[in-house]
Amino acid sequence: MNSLSIFCFYREIAQQCVFAKMAIEDLNTCRTKNTIGLNREYYFLQSLLTALGNISKMLWPIIKRNDEEGNELRRARGNELRKALNVKDDSALKNRALRDLFEHFDERMDEWFGADDRRGFSDRNVGSMEGVIVPSGIEPLRTFVPKTWTLIFRKKEFKLYPAIEAVNELCEAVQSKIGQPGKRIKRLPGEVAG
Repeated sequence: MNSLSIFCFYREIAQQCVFAKMAIEDLNTCRTKNTIGLNREYYFLQSLLTALGNISKMLWPIIKRNDEEGNELRRARGNELRKALNVKDDSALKNRALRDLFEHFDERMDEWFGADDRRGFSDRNVGSMEGVIVPSGIEPLRTFVPKTWTLIFRKKEFKLYPAIEAVNELCEAVQSKIGQPGKRIKRLPGEVAG
């Protein structure tokens, strides 16, 4: 990569970190001002997941079939960016499973509805699984647990704190490269790390 292209990627990673931080701060505001409302939390969650996915794709590019030359360039770019920004291969930012659940929601629902006779579901719940009241035979699809920053998709839990911490570290690293200091996302009193 030449210096112009690497700077372009640094700027885009920095911008996606800012978007992730904005979504996190907005989610925190919903919690602290007791403005919990289904649409608002999921709007901010989707924004957060999109930013995390965009960061992930820049650092661990998607490999395409029948494009070896392009794949080699993408692999080299990802390797160079991760090395320059000191991002380990076990970073929480690498995992795109949660983002994919939201982005490919249609496919997940095709599978779910096709599995057996479904009587109903609840979706975009906010609160603990114990606190979400769901009638018998109704399956909760997505639940956000604000106290622990956990997102549950059909009983599979995804902790958001590891990705939030990884965004903080990445933001500091990339901003040092482009000369823009950033502010860390701080936990609010009473929040539980995952």
